[in-house]
Amino acid sequence: MLSKEKENQLSKYVSYILRHSPEEIGIKLEEQGWTNVTEFIQKSQSKYVFDLENRKLVGDFETMYQNESKENFDSWHQDDARQLQRKIDLVILEDYNFEKIIDLGCGKGNLTHLLKKKNNTVLGIDISQTAVNIAQERFPDIDFLSTDVNKVENFTALADKMGGVDLVFTSEVFSYIENWKELLQEISKSSEYFMISLYIPENPIGFVKSENDLVEEIEKNFDVIEHISLSKTNFVIIFSKRKNI
Repeated sequence: MLSKEKENQLSKYVSYILRHSPEEIGIKLEEQGWTNVTEFIQKSQSKYVFDLENRKLVGDFETMYQNESKENFDSWHQDDARQLQRKIDLVILEDYNFEKIIDLGCGKGNLTHLLKKKNNTVLGIDISQTAVNIAQERFPDIDFLSTDVNKVENFTALADKMGGVDLVFTSEVFSYIENWKELLQEISKSSEYFMISLYIPENPIGFVKSENDLVEEIEKNFDVIEHISLSKTNFVIIFSKRKNI
């Protein structure tokens, strides 16, 4: 049961979202002001990610994953295999055979698992130890590791230890990485291919401010092979190969 203080905080949060900023968590209200309750419960878990009122990153991903079972939600719908962007990601990659892959921001490992084949090596990394523990329990044949790639040197050390990689894949992560442009440069030094799937709403709080900004940075070091914009859901998917210099 919630304490009175927590109940008041949650009530204020819900009121703020419904009155002022439903788009911040990706919901749309009907003309009469209605919304789908299940969708709202799921998406309101962004309280662990952003302070919407003050428009800043919270980034308490560890608590978010710890509270999934208690608060009955699935972070970013990771367990829902019907997600369109996930299906597109896999269709794009199905004709490629990557020997070594890093899944950057692997969460509970659902996509990491789909990237794993009999003859390749996949490493899933995430800032949340709880997420990594869940992933490791679900998919024991894959290596998972908790590290903070906001410290770009952590990624560099892992990639160097693997002797470089063929693909760095990342879904729903770059918005939370302040040094994402620097990280992208490091990825280009370590990986031949780079693929990103990212939700970029209008007027985003996260660090990636626009699709154009993302594309511009990627094209500094990679040639874009596929670029798909899902306008209805504000998702962008980009698959690219390192430039031959």
